[in-house]
Amino acid sequence: MAYGQKPFTEGTIVYKVKLSTPGQKDIVGSYIFEIKGAQVKKELKLSNGYQDIVLINCTTNTMYSLQTSNGRKYAIQLRMDDAVKKQEAFDHFNVKNELLNARNIAGFASCKGDVIYKDGTSAETYYTKEWYPSQSITFERYPNAKFLPLYFFYTDEQGVSMEFEAKKIEATPVPDAVFRIPGDYKMISYAEYKQMSK
Repeated sequence: MAYGQKPFTEGTIVYKVKLSTPGQKDIVGSYIFEIKGAQVKKELKLSNGYQDIVLINCTTNTMYSLQTSNGRKYAIQLRMDDAVKKQEAFDHFNVKNELLNARNIAGFASCKGDVIYKDGTSAETYYTKEWYPSQSITFERYPNAKFLPLYFFYTDEQGVSMEFEAKKIEATPVPDAVFRIPGDYKMISYAEYKQMSK
């Protein structure tokens, strides 16, 4: 049975994550995406204790990073414009060498393709065409993708290799409370946070 493509407008996606740095032990963890309409919550939890939660609201154009510093909890306001600008390097990508039914990931028969960026770099990606992100900002390296990435791998500017593999995709209701800043977090600007981090 063929399904039409549909936007992933509400549900949870859980990725297994592995970070590898030169000469260091691998760090593992999970990256959880919770999505409801224009709201996206991304939570990265690693085995070394690192945790980062980002709350995005595309209707109000707001973005907060929830961090704990010296035992105090902060909701740091980020600039949506900065996040969009960061995505520009990955915009207008092409997919080449597509292979259908490459492997089963999180219960989906995935396609495999080489995502080619405008600077000539490429990333081997496994994905499902059944869904696509309803908000272009959801996946930094796949703006306006017409697929949902299931497995991807890249090396960041610091030489850290990051591997993501979907473990669970559920198109189920997500409570509104998930996207609220908890009451015990102090709201501060990014400039204030940078000042504190010095």
